[in-house]
Amino acid sequence: MSALPPDVLSLTYEAEAGLLLCRWRPDAPSEELAPVFEALLAEAQIFHNCRFWLFDMRERAWHPPVFEKWFAGLLSQQVVQVLGKPVFLACVATEQNRADIESIGTQLRLRAHAENEFYPYFFDDEAAAREWLAYHRKLDGD
Repeated sequence: MSALPPDVLSLTYEAEAGLLLCRWRPDAPSEELAPVFEALLAEAQIFHNCRFWLFDMRERAWHPPVFEKWFAGLLSQQVVQVLGKPVFLACVATEQNRADIESIGTQLRLRAHAENEFYPYFFDDEAAAREWLAYHRKLDGD
């Protein structure tokens, strides 16, 4: 894995579940997002172009502008080009983020991601997020 400051995130591949687990640290500096993207993509490629990702964002501030831009554009478009389609991303967030998650802006971005066959979905429970990923992994035959 690429070297990332430990205060940004932890990144683990869970072979049995076939998923890449990314646990964001509290308020990781936004300027660290380019190396995070590179590390995520490199780790996914190492593990057979893993297309099933679990982001634990419960400790991260929801929408700093740099994070939103990174998530909205660069991430979805480049990930599917490198790893193949479709890519499933389960994001575990807190209830306090519910208004942002359910906003019209977020819903429009989710539709745009779907056009690239990049499917982020939000959960407030990690077990439910894992079940969703397992379901899509089984449908995909992966």
